[in-house]
Order: sequence, then structure tokens, then C-alpha cells
Amino acid sequence: MLKPEALPSVFLEYEGEWPEWFTLDFVHDLDPTVLPLPFPVPLLILGFAEEPLHRFIEELPKYTLLDEYQERLKEHEIKADFSLDIREPWGFGGVLNPYHRPGGHGLVEYAIAIPAIEKDVGECESCGGTAETDDMPCFDCMKTGRKTERDWDAITPIFATLWVLGALLDKPDKKLLAGIKTERKQFVSLGTSFDRERFFIGATFSRTLADYVRSLSNQNLPEVKAAMKDSYLQMFPRHKQFFDDFCYKARVHDNGQLVLDVPGNGCGLYVDPSSRMWDEASGAMKLYCHNVDGYHQELALLSGLAALSGMARKSLYPNK
Repeated sequence: MLKPEALPSVFLEYEGEWPEWFTLDFVHDLDPTVLPLPFPVPLLILGFAEEPLHRFIEELPKYTLLDEYQERLKEHEIKADFSLDIREPWGFGGVLNPYHRPGGHGLVEYAIAIPAIEKDVGECESCGGTAETDDMPCFDCMKTGRKTERDWDAITPIFATLWVLGALLDKPDKKLLAGIKTERKQFVSLGTSFDRERFFIGATFSRTLADYVRSLSNQNLPEVKAAMKDSYLQMFPRHKQFFDDFCYKARVHDNGQLVLDVPGNGCGLYVDPSSRMWDEASGAMKLYCHNVDGYHQELALLSGLAALSGMARKSLYPNK
């Protein structure tokens, strides 16, 4: 196996420590005056060290000329260009909103508003808005009396943008990260899908974050669970009456074995039980997903990861 210093990219599972180049966080209900949104919505927060962000933006025009890039956008029927003006909402559809909050720790931060996929389009035709048919609950409208349609295009630009940002989020070239000056250590590298048929989310926790998770062994993580639930219900509001708390799980079992679950057919994110990392008292961890069938589940699980990362940052670096 190559030594970490011989690898051209950053593999957190092999690196001892690496300076923080990006962060994840989650905000539940933001005052709408902070962002130009009509009402408070949950936010996924991405923060970047300035040096790698600017280098990434300089290199990106070369990437957008590649055939793979153009073909993938064509498959998803995305016609808009990837906006590069990071002083304004950028990415596809402007999903990355400049975000300014106290305690940004010198990072350039952006907020992704969790979208509403399920949208009210009027009265339920089956029950006439009464929420019942033949004295039984109307399951066509999940007992709401309202008809809804799903706007999947509301979420696709997010994962198109994360796909492009993959050059920074997952195994970035070490040349991109040169010159970062911070005492804080990188917590996580992140992989997400941009594919119409195959969905996945995976992450590698650095030693710093993995050991923090181990310190929470045999505990539930209510803050992480709340982030996943808030994100999911923002996407599907009427599921408040359909899925209960049992569908959302956030717990650390023995020796840091993290388990995150969201609604679906056994849909979750876990430490690989066959990995050597299962029994180690310290060191990095890799997380793999199971039965992820859509971007909505990816986004809910990502919200949980973001909340966990935010918890760790507050605990490990309260004043940095």
C-alpha cells in the first residue's frame, strides 16, 4: 500500500490528520431575513477554506468541457450552466446561497435550503377534502384531504451541484489544499450520487471525528435524528401523519458503530461491519449506505451527517 504522502489525493482513511478544508452543519429554522427565503426552512450548511475554494473555481471551467460532464447533465435534463460567481447564489439553480453567521471561523459558508418536493395542488379528489371515504381514512391523501404532486426537479440541482463539488468534498487533489492555515482538523470526506438509477451516499470519518463518535458509544443522538426528520418532513410535509419517530434512527452502538436510518426499505448509513475499523479503539471510519432509492433519502441522511459534524465541531473546537 502506498504511504499517505505518496498519494496524490487526500484519503482520510490513510491520513493521520489533515487541516480543515470544508465543513458540514445543519440549521433547523433560520430567520428568513438571513436568506431571501419566503419562510424559515431547514438548511444544510457547507463551509470552505478560502484557498481551495478559489483554486477549485479557477479549475472548474476546464472540467465543464469534458464529455462526461455534458452527458450527465443531458441525462438529467439540466440545461442551466453551473454559476461560478461565489459572491452570489451559485452552482446549478443557485442552490448555494452565501451565508453569514457569527462564528464562521474564517470559512466561506453557503446554505442549501431543503426543498419542498411534495406540493399541495388542491382538494383530494377521492374524498372531496374530507380526509375520509366510506367512514374510513382516505389513504390517497394520507388523511389530509389534500391532493399533492411531487416536484423531483426541486432536488436534482442540489445533487448536480454536489456532484461537481465532489472534487473538493471527496478525495481532493492535495494541490487544491495547499497552504491552509488552521489548527482545526478535517472531519469528513463525502460522496453522493448523480445518477437516475443508482443512488448512494458514503462518507469517511477522519480519526478526529471517528474518535469523537466512539466517545458517544451506546448513546442515542437526538440532535442528529431531529435533523434527518426535519429535512425529510420539509421535503414531504404530509408524512407527519404517515411516518412516526420509529422510522428515524440515530444511535452509536458499541465502539462507535454509528447507525442512521430514514424512511424507506431499510434505508440507512452504517459503519461497514466487515471492516477492520469495526474493532479498532481509534482511527478513521468508513460509512456505507443501504437501500438508498432516491435523492430525498440521500439528502435526509446527509442532513444527519451535517448535524453530527456540527455537534463535533462545537465540542472539539468551541473557541477556534
